[in-house]
Amino acid sequence: MSEVLPNEASRDDVITSLRERYDELTDSQKRIAETIVEDPQFVAFATVDKFAARLNVSASTIVRFAYRIGLSGYPELQDQVRELVLDSINSGGTVDHAEHLGDGVIAESLNHDLVLLQRTIGRLNLTDLERAIDCIVDAERVRIVGGVTAYSAAYYTSVTLERVRGRIALLDGGPVPTGPLIELERGDVLLAYSFAPYARSTQYVLKAAKDRGARVIVVTDSPISPFRDKADVLLTAAVSGIGTQNSLVAAFAVANALVNGVAAKSPGALERYSATITLLDDWDTYLLESNGGSDA
Repeated sequence: MSEVLPNEASRDDVITSLRERYDELTDSQKRIAETIVEDPQFVAFATVDKFAARLNVSASTIVRFAYRIGLSGYPELQDQVRELVLDSINSGGTVDHAEHLGDGVIAESLNHDLVLLQRTIGRLNLTDLERAIDCIVDAERVRIVGGVTAYSAAYYTSVTLERVRGRIALLDGGPVPTGPLIELERGDVLLAYSFAPYARSTQYVLKAAKDRGARVIVVTDSPISPFRDKADVLLTAAVSGIGTQNSLVAAFAVANALVNGVAAKSPGALERYSATITLLDDWDTYLLESNGGSDA
């Protein structure tokens, strides 16, 4: 039996236990921990063999994981995870909003995105979200980064955020973006998006930002993300997909919440937005006029 880590897992907060012990777990055990956080509904009712098959590990690996975090075995682990899902069960469960699309992959995908949004909203901490917004509002400079597919959320945030406050830059170019990164200093903010399997370049950027004294906001998929120790504020978005890729619907919802919050708190945000849209209209950027073109 593997050595039991100190501080036996608390029945009241198994997620806190996983967060504290994550760095001491093996790679396989980290995958188990991430699945517990990302999809507790599955773990709560799956047999140990079904859980093992999903991760392509042996059942004994999952049992050893339970021992590793101070539990008596898989049944006790399930008991604790089931407690995590009680609130969502009591909230009424999942509604099939795409029933008219049938039982195929399209309906499954759309319903899954809705579940991800609901799960993300349920997990978001309002205090943390307000802290992130205040950090961005108060910052001299804001830099935004996202690796691989997370780059899409970073790009969207940079475009929409720049319309309501200045000194925004998207870190881009090369495996390790530099440029505006080296300008960061104390009082500035780095906003990073990263989801499993996590871009290595984002890890380098986070370290560089912290070394320069900047505050770091991370939007990621798990409270036990490998970037949690680098984050001054950590916001989670559920992104697990049903196919070959993550779904970033909830990540974009978090981005929207941040941008809307910054716009509401930033002096002159409306004037800056209006000036930006006027300039885009002057350049005939869009097919539809942004101002005065319709009643919508």
